[in-house]
Amino acid sequence: MNRMLPLAALALACIAAPALADEVAKIGDASVTLSAEAMVAAAAPTVSSFAVTALSGLATILLGRIGPVWLSSLLAGRIEIVVRTAVDYALNAVEGAAKGQVLTIPVGSAVVAKALQRALDSTPAWIVRLAGGPAEIGARIFRSLNLEADSTAAKVLEPALQGLGKAAR
Repeated sequence: MNRMLPLAALALACIAAPALADEVAKIGDASVTLSAEAMVAAAAPTVSSFAVTALSGLATILLGRIGPVWLSSLLAGRIEIVVRTAVDYALNAVEGAAKGQVLTIPVGSAVVAKALQRALDSTPAWIVRLAGGPAEIGARIFRSLNLEADSTAAKVLEPALQGLGKAAR
């Protein structure tokens, strides 16, 4: 608090210095007249540059806080589209599978394997990495299928992931 008054006086002196310098140069006799217009005109560039800097800083802070949330929501939507289109493709490509039909364990495993391969082939590697890798995409595909009641991840998902091979993991 003790430094605020000197800092304020220094800031005022810096802002008003050009106007005062012009007025001091005009001194003809002992009287000094200061015009408010001259002081405002002299302070305008300084105030505007400070305002631009402050607003740029605020925009950067806001982008830093909102950006990751926005990117995360875009990425989540992109991953859901990848899973949905891969499942639609696999349901059409695997014999014995149809949309809306309850899938048996062998057919469900074939659908997961086909959909996962389709998703990995058609999705950029960085999206696959950010999604959690092939295992996470496979799990999302598994959860989106309509499977028999006794189907588990060990019976359906694990064979599909083992069939994928080490190269894709």
